[in-house]
Amino acid sequence: MPKISKRFVITAPASAVWEVIGPGYASIGEWATAIPASTGLPHQPPTARNLLEMAPVAGRVCSTGLAIAPQVTETLVAYDDANRSLTYEAAGMPSFVTTARNTWTVTPLDNDTCVVNLDAQFDTRGIVGTLARWAMLAQLGRTSQHLGDDLHHYVEHGTPSPRKQRQLQRAGRRNRLT
Repeated sequence: MPKISKRFVITAPASAVWEVIGPGYASIGEWATAIPASTGLPHQPPTARNLLEMAPVAGRVCSTGLAIAPQVTETLVAYDDANRSLTYEAAGMPSFVTTARNTWTVTPLDNDTCVVNLDAQFDTRGIVGTLARWAMLAQLGRTSQHLGDDLHHYVEHGTPSPRKQRQLQRAGRRNRLT
């Protein structure tokens, strides 16, 4: 299964970064340019006590802006508030995608600096899947760099990055025209 890992050093306390990534999980569309919009999925009635009940939501629905997968549902499959880690799996992907899973972990380096690790697993099937996988992994690599920059700006300033603000303004103009 192809994997891609990214590591971002953020000049902010791990607790502040985790607030955006963990408890703020459903709100990624507010700060990440790669996700034009997002909404949370509520928890289902609990059947047994588990760590996923500690998560703020059961998952999120993300608008991607991509024609091949305009809307993706990301369901939390692991959530560890104490260790600042979560894992989600994506659904709503093209039929040739068999697995799309991502784990985010926030680790303190000192009181004012932390590392955010993203470990994504992505697998496809068939000839179309094999061809598309490389294009999708390349796109993920490009957008993940923006993701680190967007996250750093949002945590440091409390506002979306200039790139994300431009995206939100363009979306607002489009909405007013329709």
